[in-house]
Amino acid sequence: MSKIKTFIIELLRNGHIESTHQVEMTTNKSEGQKFFPRSAIKPFQIIPLIKLANESNTYLTKEEIAIFGSSHSGQDIHTDLLQNICNKYGIRWEEIYCAPQRPMHIITADRYLENKKTFTKLNNNCSGKHISMLLFSKLLKVDNKNYQENNHIVQEQINKFFMEIFELPKLEFAIDGCGLPALFIDSSIFINGVENINKSEYKDYWLSVFESYNSFPNLVGGENRTDTNIMLNSKSPLLAKSGAEGVLFVTNNDETFVFKCLDGNFRAVDLVATKVLNELGFITEKPYELLNNNYSKNLQNTKVYNLKIK
Repeated sequence: MSKIKTFIIELLRNGHIESTHQVEMTTNKSEGQKFFPRSAIKPFQIIPLIKLANESNTYLTKEEIAIFGSSHSGQDIHTDLLQNICNKYGIRWEEIYCAPQRPMHIITADRYLENKKTFTKLNNNCSGKHISMLLFSKLLKVDNKNYQENNHIVQEQINKFFMEIFELPKLEFAIDGCGLPALFIDSSIFINGVENINKSEYKDYWLSVFESYNSFPNLVGGENRTDTNIMLNSKSPLLAKSGAEGVLFVTNNDETFVFKCLDGNFRAVDLVATKVLNELGFITEKPYELLNNNYSKNLQNTKVYNLKIK
């Protein structure tokens, strides 16, 4: 097996290096490194719910699957959909464990402030995942209290699936930013999970996630989000999912990539990943150009940075 490929990205101000970041890329053919996938785990995490829903004659729509597997920006398209889902399934969104959060979408956040509206739990970028776990509890006919704990049956069902798909005898966790368990795993094992799931009884459920992401990429992230832009500008269908602390997961079910910035810088991982994916022919140049234009200019629209990837 080959080693992980490493990229160095330098941000230069007036020709002087101001910051340097190291991004590592794991592929199907490279060695891995231990990392927290963070929200990049969500396409896998939603599979046990889809399976249970089908077995309960509750068939989730593509929009529902996309928002359940999202790290959304808190725009109206996200919060309105989640409110409708809660009404549909008789769920109280106030019971989700994640906290109220300022929307990641700046225009939406500014509008809330201008109208003196309070940020709610629905604005939290992980609210879709949490609402999916309330639905999971309901379909299992169990109390959703403490559903975020590893000893709750919802997490036990998800963890059982993780152990099967990632072929692990045990799992290692920390706590995620939204309060749920955060899996710690080798990136090559994570990538092998894509191949394993496509050979398993879960293949159709995985393909439904893949199709849902591609049908509704704006629900997965939101306006100007990198994973959304990758899917919108792919040359053939791709599933892309960002994770906190500089993680990006991309697959077309044949070739899979995990990008991880070692210092957790999301700007660096997004720039490297979109540049590399374009050069490999998976996406157009637009996602990189949008990021480059955004990050190289100040609020007065004056170019202040040059970027160098090597």
